[in-house]
Amino acid sequence: MGDKATNKKNLLKAVEAAGRLGCDLIVLPECPLSGWLSPKAKTQAESIPGPYTRSLSRLAKRYRMAVVSGIEERQGEQIYNSAVMIGRDGALLATHRKINELDIGLKLYSRGTHLGVFDFEGRKVALNICADSWGAEICDTLSLMGAELIFSPCAWAIPAGGEEKNIAWISSTYFKRCKDRKLSIVAVNSVGTLDAGPWKGRLLQGDSLVVQGPRGKVIAQGARNQAELKVLSF
Repeated sequence: MGDKATNKKNLLKAVEAAGRLGCDLIVLPECPLSGWLSPKAKTQAESIPGPYTRSLSRLAKRYRMAVVSGIEERQGEQIYNSAVMIGRDGALLATHRKINELDIGLKLYSRGTHLGVFDFEGRKVALNICADSWGAEICDTLSLMGAELIFSPCAWAIPAGGEEKNIAWISSTYFKRCKDRKLSIVAVNSVGTLDAGPWKGRLLQGDSLVVQGPRGKVIAQGARNQAELKVLSF
């Protein structure tokens, strides 16, 4: 947490690795520059566009690959827990500011107020972030707006030893969001330990998920407690 230079270096390495494998799109986690709830976001947050999104745009254009990533966004005096999607040509396609921010997060991040659905290569897609999927309202609204696919950067933080219970709850929640509708969620979680901020000591467990409707079936799950580039098609 708080080591923005190292985090950015690792993020860009992951994008390059996916590009070399010929991937069409990569999804990266929530608040990946400073770490979720890191107090250093107050000084490390960036504008959109800014240095991080420009770096992602260059790689997207080089590899003809779309990129979704969380980002700690600064606009004036406000800091937002945001996500961006960048197209294969390096253009910024969409941004989202987390709406269902936990109370503990509102001491650092301002709340987003907008939802959007957009076209990407023949599909209606949308962005949300982590707890935006916990209640039905946001996913239901995006589905009613026509979204077939939600890209969701995440930071699931739990006490050590609670990984299995937590991922069972998250899987069940995504099952409810996707069941009986043509909607899939790609939820990509961070790994590591929160060593600063109000949840110091909690783990980011990995276990990234892809859940596909209309049966709410888990079609992919990432590694637990370790970084991984997982490649799939659906």
